[in-house]
Amino acid sequence: MKRLLALSLLAALFLSSAAFGQFQTGQKAPDFTLADLDGNYVTLSEVVGDGPVYINFWATWCGPCKKELPALINLYNEYKDRGFKVLAISTDGSRTVGKVRSFVQDRQMNFTVLLDSNGEVFRKYAGRGIPYGFLLDNDGKIVHFIRGYMPGIEKTLAEKMAPCLKPLATDKKDDSQAKEEPKQKQKEETPK
Repeated sequence: MKRLLALSLLAALFLSSAAFGQFQTGQKAPDFTLADLDGNYVTLSEVVGDGPVYINFWATWCGPCKKELPALINLYNEYKDRGFKVLAISTDGSRTVGKVRSFVQDRQMNFTVLLDSNGEVFRKYAGRGIPYGFLLDNDGKIVHFIRGYMPGIEKTLAEKMAPCLKPLATDKKDDSQAKEEPKQKQKEETPK
């Protein structure tokens, strides 16, 4: 009996790993097009390129998603000026999709929210539970993926996306000012 139970557990683990293992870091994320809350279509391949993108599958009825959202909102607000984008994909079905807009407004989700009411993109990404997310680099390759909610998610994501972030505009300004200062000193020091 114990042997049968152990084999069953191993088989279940293998099958779930195979399904979850469909994606690996460094692999190009599957492209998709979904409508946002205003009916505008957003295509992943058109969003990728200016900085890291976090694809987050969630729903209005999901308790762990509600716990995760403040961390994602804070992370987005902190890094949006450096090219970071969030595509929050609602997996709400026909019964709850009508609640998405008010949910987004109540929580002040100021990033892109997309609707996947039929679950097509969720299935394309081998979704099994939510929240579920993929961090992509500037080329649309998977850098990291997360299943479920864990406190501290924002620290992990910030660390993983750091190499993909654009420098702040003030950093560029400081660099150009630093380059101009020696030129100005040279002009001042040049004898006439």
